[in-house]
Amino acid sequence: MTGNRTEDGDATGATNERDGTDAPDRPGPADGVGSNGERSGGDGDASASAAAERSAAPAQNPTARTERAVAAARAAADDLAAWDPDDVDGLVRAVGERLADGETVSRLARSAANETGRGHPGTKAEKIASALDAARRSLRGAPTAGVVDRDGAAGTVTVAGPLGVVGASVPATHPVVVPAVLSLYGLAARNAVVFAPSPSTVETCDVVVETVRRALAEAGAPTGAVSMLPAPASKPATDALFERADFAVAAGSEATIAAGQRCGTPNVAAGADGVVAVADGSVPAEAVATRVAVGATYDFGAHPAGDAAVVTVSPAVGPLRSALEDEGGYVLDAADRDRLRALLDGPSEGGDDATGVDAESDPRGNSPRWLAAALDLPSAARRAAFLVVEPEGADDPLATLPGIPAVALHGRDGFDAATALAAEIGEPHAAAVHTTQQRRARRVAERLAPGRLVVNQPGIAASGARSNGFDAAPLLGGGTAEGSQLCGGLTPDRLARTTTVAATAVADEADHRNGAGETLRGP
Repeated sequence: MTGNRTEDGDATGATNERDGTDAPDRPGPADGVGSNGERSGGDGDASASAAAERSAAPAQNPTARTERAVAAARAAADDLAAWDPDDVDGLVRAVGERLADGETVSRLARSAANETGRGHPGTKAEKIASALDAARRSLRGAPTAGVVDRDGAAGTVTVAGPLGVVGASVPATHPVVVPAVLSLYGLAARNAVVFAPSPSTVETCDVVVETVRRALAEAGAPTGAVSMLPAPASKPATDALFERADFAVAAGSEATIAAGQRCGTPNVAAGADGVVAVADGSVPAEAVATRVAVGATYDFGAHPAGDAAVVTVSPAVGPLRSALEDEGGYVLDAADRDRLRALLDGPSEGGDDATGVDAESDPRGNSPRWLAAALDLPSAARRAAFLVVEPEGADDPLATLPGIPAVALHGRDGFDAATALAAEIGEPHAAAVHTTQQRRARRVAERLAPGRLVVNQPGIAASGARSNGFDAAPLLGGGTAEGSQLCGGLTPDRLARTTTVAATAVADEADHRNGAGETLRGP
């Protein structure tokens, strides 16, 4: 992975399944995946055996188990660090091909939908395939190993090396994309990666890890370069991983992100808060509605850059509402909105992934039909592709609707007021703007200051698209505005350290001097 990046990523794909009306609300058992996570036939046997061994192991101190996992990963990282950059290129290509195989993608999608109870295998397969395609494209020429830059005039050469062991959490909303893409990015920089999955993603993360390890074995690489903490998953084990790794990637719940930020290890932290878009009324409502609908329904809304709200100028609210309905949206009335508030506020503490949300009642990543049933909406709503909500201001819990197939619609008097509201309710990791005026796009960039801003695109394009030049990023961070060391996307180069070597660029004209020169000598 050497040289300059020359190609763009596409983490979203050109198409999107938005209707979701024929999809099961809770997928049944996936092909080859049983209720205990045992997989039969082909590649499934190895991962099933590994999972069984981990599950059968006696309960031990989470810290001790984590220490052993990190020690094994560090040995693999030391081995991989000695690999030639060209050999690493071939290794990453081989792992990428194995992960992106159509049958593998389908198996991973079914496992994720079955284990988490969120999303639909078809839309998850599209999401996984698009993300892997984008990641592999971004890795071509990414500056992650060996000589990555030369400046002949300045006499400098920049060399990239590994960080060591990367410890990463795997959130329930992204049980495949995060471990798959981070495996590729970590290996490209010659790191070892250890994953700490959410309790509801253990089996799916295991399938991803075992798929990568088989590819590593076939390529003659150390299989310990990608691993997972032994089951059962626990918060103390994740905390211990963050503390013992050389670099931490904290993704998921607020508790997980907080643990990553206070662990004392260099880290990046990223939540999944959705995108707020600003529409100034200069773009036809139909075009805005299509883009917003794509972002709001992608993987049933379970995407960190999915459109969660759109703020437009008051005269454009009516046309945009109608256009969203034409795209398959169902507009909630006042009573419906009250029930949605109760649903989103209902779960108690102690749920999955330390979010306080019980998996059975968690609306994140569930279909619009599931939401319609939970809210006791009319039959028309059960045929909708997503919900449209008009909140009662910035303080309304429905001001933004991340993680579910729904979008909040706001109206304000004038572009400046709309931008101010978007800045108030939005998150700093990403944003979108729909306008025909370049100066207004710049004003949104200045006022909202997001890590990534997309113009006249679905919010999900912020994670990387062929058309916008962003490298594929499995995670997005808001930088100092949200206490993260990641501003924008987690790209391959963030997992490499660089050393710049400088030679003398100008001849020393004072030939009586030697060494560093008299001015730099001591008395």
